[in-house]
Amino acid sequence: MSAFEATTPTGRSGRPRIAAVVNEYWAGSHADLILGRLHDGYELLWTPTEPLCELASLHVLDPGPADLGTQRTGQWGVRAAESRGDALSETGTGIDVDGVVLIAERNPRSGRPEEFDGRGRPKDRRHEMFMQVAGECERSGRPVPVFLDKHLGNTWAEISEIYQTSRRLSIPLMAGSSVPVTVRCPPVEIPVGSRVTEVVAVATGSGEPPIFHPLELIQSMIERRAGFETGVASVQFVSGERFWDAFTEGGLWSRELADAAIEAVPHYAGGAREYYRRYPSTKPHDLGAPPRGAEEAIVVNYNDGTRVSVLLLTGFMLRRSIAVRSAESADPLVTWTPTGSKLTDVPMVGAPVAAPGQKKPPTWNFDHLAHFVDRFLFTGQSPFPIERTVLTSGILEAAMTSRQLGGDIVETPHLGIDYRPPLTAGQLMRRVDRQEV
Repeated sequence: MSAFEATTPTGRSGRPRIAAVVNEYWAGSHADLILGRLHDGYELLWTPTEPLCELASLHVLDPGPADLGTQRTGQWGVRAAESRGDALSETGTGIDVDGVVLIAERNPRSGRPEEFDGRGRPKDRRHEMFMQVAGECERSGRPVPVFLDKHLGNTWAEISEIYQTSRRLSIPLMAGSSVPVTVRCPPVEIPVGSRVTEVVAVATGSGEPPIFHPLELIQSMIERRAGFETGVASVQFVSGERFWDAFTEGGLWSRELADAAIEAVPHYAGGAREYYRRYPSTKPHDLGAPPRGAEEAIVVNYNDGTRVSVLLLTGFMLRRSIAVRSAESADPLVTWTPTGSKLTDVPMVGAPVAAPGQKKPPTWNFDHLAHFVDRFLFTGQSPFPIERTVLTSGILEAAMTSRQLGGDIVETPHLGIDYRPPLTAGQLMRRVDRQEV
């Protein structure tokens, strides 16, 4: 029996047992994509891998018309918990599992309409979910590992309370996106100590996710720069004519880096401005419409002078890519991830060009996330600092505030977050964007 197995709460030998509490569970939801892999296993660059942990219970907070939670628990032989407390313990009090997965996704594909706060952010229950688990950890005297999917909260008060509570109670906490741990094409990493000056990302979508995911990818790379992470000074949301002035004239971000990021992925041949004149934006969450953008960006100024911009160019280009400028190289470092937009009905040019009707390239992003989550729940050690996602969650929160204020710069002294990243590779390093012998 291993040392870890000997510490399970009931004295049972075998794999650590985990509970899952999710907001909704429908086909293709984050709950389905993550928990399915934690139960059935996951693929690491074509290699089937058995999970280290055992999914013991599942509770769905808000099952909608498209709910599959009950079906999945029946298929898997997993206990269908009637409440959050029941998921954490068969007796409904305390904690008798060895780890917890929390997924707070809200999406109209659940069959229920989304609700939004005053800044246009989807309301979810991630803070409520974590704080209940933390309360049970405190009452039981058992700070079990907790994974919280994506960002830490919708306000800085929520983000800060989750982080500080995890520290106070010694709860191992992992959070964030699948994008930093998936493959990069090419599989590049910024050398430790690089003097990074600017990053421009191009992404697809509107609202929170297309901002948060590239922020997490960028942060996972630039935290290795000279001096490591020292935090963010200000955040600005840019849209409309201000966006196009910056896109064409420069000033807020480097046009050279934007062009390098765009050229790395399929894009409309006529240029971004021409694309949006011809194909104006559609209403948010119009799931049946071809992908169209909203001409938005955020600009992040770091305390050490590094500048990061995320441009949302849905429809004009496919996939998510970034271009990094550092003092060590005359040419920008450029990479892209297979995750990105749905295929558009507009002809694309550039490399790699998607053929008509071609499906998205294999992504493996949730396989890779499941691997890191599984390993975290088994060891109690997060593969990367939780401070990374505290910072990206805070940047996203400030961006939504700037959007509400019509694009005013939001000063962020509370984001003066210092941390030192792991110096090992934060991704699975193998080239998948071209065939290799």
